[in-house]
Amino acid sequence: MRTTIEVRPYEWRGPYAEWRSTARHDPGLCAEVRAAWMAPEERLILRSCEMIGYPEEFLYDDHIPVAEPDTRGKQYKHTSFQWDPAKAPTQVSADCTVQGKGRFSLVLRGEDDYLEIELSVRNDLSVAVGPIDWALCAVALESPTLRDPEHDRTFVFDGERLRSFRAINGRPGIHMIRVAGGEDFIPDGHRQFPVSETVAQESVVIINGRDGRHAAGLGFEQSYNSYGCTGNMCFHMDPWFGTLAANGQEKRMRGRLYLVEGDAEEVLKRYRRDFGRPG
Repeated sequence: MRTTIEVRPYEWRGPYAEWRSTARHDPGLCAEVRAAWMAPEERLILRSCEMIGYPEEFLYDDHIPVAEPDTRGKQYKHTSFQWDPAKAPTQVSADCTVQGKGRFSLVLRGEDDYLEIELSVRNDLSVAVGPIDWALCAVALESPTLRDPEHDRTFVFDGERLRSFRAINGRPGIHMIRVAGGEDFIPDGHRQFPVSETVAQESVVIINGRDGRHAAGLGFEQSYNSYGCTGNMCFHMDPWFGTLAANGQEKRMRGRLYLVEGDAEEVLKRYRRDFGRPG
């Protein structure tokens, strides 16, 4: 039985594409991710660069038309980027230069039961930019095992225990959950949503599978907020880069998307071990 997580460029087809038919986005930096235990047509869709930007403008935005058109999207000129698929289904990567503004890069690499994620962003302007927001969206719409319309199987760690989005927020739907170490940052475009009183104490969000035998987790060295949508069944734990203070400054971030045989507690243990967290 194959054990390695497989990753490929996403093709705009299937239930997710149909669901987004009236709200398309550039799929060039979306990836499909499959685990050996998934059913033949089952997959996660990683919308790896939904938005990358800072308060004044976007470095990249995949929305069509642009998000936040009256503020930081007003002057945005879209450049379409594509994965380098040469090493698929083991790895896809992209190195993306936005002329006169900066650069960002991604590597997604399949391992036994997780996807290694390597990100970087660089400032090519003559002024400081930040805080940087990078919305990295894991879409579970096409995964019957992982999709969670009630938000009662999607968890963050509150400092004492894993708590579901529903338990924290009182109902399913988008609520911004801040993450310890993320300086209480919420991007302007997300301030329209309710903000939870609970602050996640670990930079990982975890979903227990509907079958009780599998789980997923998305974690980074440091994140700034977590949330999920019950429409496309997505979950976020967005990586925190802070501010890039000078021209040429680059920051890197490491993360993992776990797709394991086990439960949420197992994923939390793995995350803590892999990222050197106590507990």
